[in-house]
Amino acid sequence: MAMEELKGKVALVTGASRGLGQAFAIGLAKAGMAIGITARTETDLAETLKSVQECGSTGIAIPADVSDRAAVTALVAKVEHELGPIDLLVNNAGVGEPFGPTWETDPDEWWRCQEVNVRGPMLCSHAVLGGMVKRKRGRISNIASGAGTAP
Repeated sequence: MAMEELKGKVALVTGASRGLGQAFAIGLAKAGMAIGITARTETDLAETLKSVQECGSTGIAIPADVSDRAAVTALVAKVEHELGPIDLLVNNAGVGEPFGPTWETDPDEWWRCQEVNVRGPMLCSHAVLGGMVKRKRGRISNIASGAGTAP
């Protein structure tokens, strides 16, 4: 999408409380998009929401765990109800651990990583794609990190 195409559209950014997610949300707000932001901790989202609003953009912060199907369904419904149809989904939420040899890795920590990094983007994409297909427009951006290259 060209910058002029972003103005007046709606984005949902996951993992938006800090780092890249926060930067994506602020950048998209500066481009004129209304922004829905999410992360697990409400207090961590406050700074990002303040920055989004300081850009002159409309924004809402909704704490949610992207690996929880019901939470994602409610998140998308709230963004669409308050801001409008989602034109851009940025699947940014992720966890990087555990790292290390399999025999030293806690299986429950490993599974949590899969839930957030694999199931989360699938649930979020599933929740927005129906509307995007129906409207014949929309984009999804899946963010990955260097953690995917570590054994």
